[in-house]
Amino acid sequence: MVGTEVFKKMKTLLAFVDSGILIADSTYNIVYANPAALEFLSKKIDELIGTPISSIFSKENWEKISESIEKVKHTNAPVRIHIEEKARFMKLGLSPILVEEKYTGFILNMLDTTVEEHLLIQRSELTSTMINELKDPIYTLYDLFNNRQPPIVDDASYPQAKEAAKMLMNALETLLDINQLTSGVLNLEFDDIDIVRVIKSCVRSVESFAQKQGVMLHAAYRARNSITKLDREKFTKGLISLLSLAIKEEHEKDVLYLEVRNDMVDGKPAVSLIIANTGMGTSESIFENVTDKHTFSHMKDEEKLYVEVLTAKRIIQAHSGQLQVTSEFGIGSSFVVTLPLSETAP
Repeated sequence: MVGTEVFKKMKTLLAFVDSGILIADSTYNIVYANPAALEFLSKKIDELIGTPISSIFSKENWEKISESIEKVKHTNAPVRIHIEEKARFMKLGLSPILVEEKYTGFILNMLDTTVEEHLLIQRSELTSTMINELKDPIYTLYDLFNNRQPPIVDDASYPQAKEAAKMLMNALETLLDINQLTSGVLNLEFDDIDIVRVIKSCVRSVESFAQKQGVMLHAAYRARNSITKLDREKFTKGLISLLSLAIKEEHEKDVLYLEVRNDMVDGKPAVSLIIANTGMGTSESIFENVTDKHTFSHMKDEEKLYVEVLTAKRIIQAHSGQLQVTSEFGIGSSFVVTLPLSETAP
């Protein structure tokens, strides 16, 4: 049981906490719920006290939570996880309760992150749309003023137009974080996140773009363990770049396949995402030539189409992951993203 004195002090303090707090004993039964938790779960106090904490979560989510609880019991250290429950995104924090250094139960802190998740998806969609709409006119202007002789070189508006093109170029580079990526400067905030959930969100964000391109998406989520350490926002950006590139290639059968599965890398458990299309493909040298030292202004026209690979590559590497790209002209392209599983994963 949770220690009596500790429990009394917790009840007083937690009654004023804005986030939902549940306290459970060592048998996983709920012994306390603060007012915010009752509102969060739309429950009355007598509906929760004495009931198994597993009863308020789906079977799939409870498996993740119970695995995390076991980690808490054995390490006496807090664990954070993200779940999606009944169309609502949640961030859960699990902390042990120790009485005389003995585990007696745990605290579950619940935060509703649905609004943040939806905003992140919308921001990713907006960024992807802005990039796709800006690239062609910016490249056209940039090439016009830097690689060709203007029709009237003494026109007073020419220097202004050239400067405007340069400013647009810089704005696009900033939008894509190319300067940060190529210098290796990435301020990442890692958390234990279910990558399958992230991939599903990314797929949803490119569905409308795929429909406009006449591309059908087929996804298979076969990973049993998919908890890895991610900076969700930056990884989402890199993955959407890859998906957008795979969709934009000319397709013969108009199909983009995705598969998520468990894997092993150097003898350690990992999760892999395979993205494959049935497009026209391209020369693999294009992918090889887009290196860390490239920026838009130094790329050839064909290479500019694959700057998404560079963006994704740097982000994935910053997550201790790997990106393998293969392409064959007339057959299609494939991208394999492999990331190590989190140490908190089973």
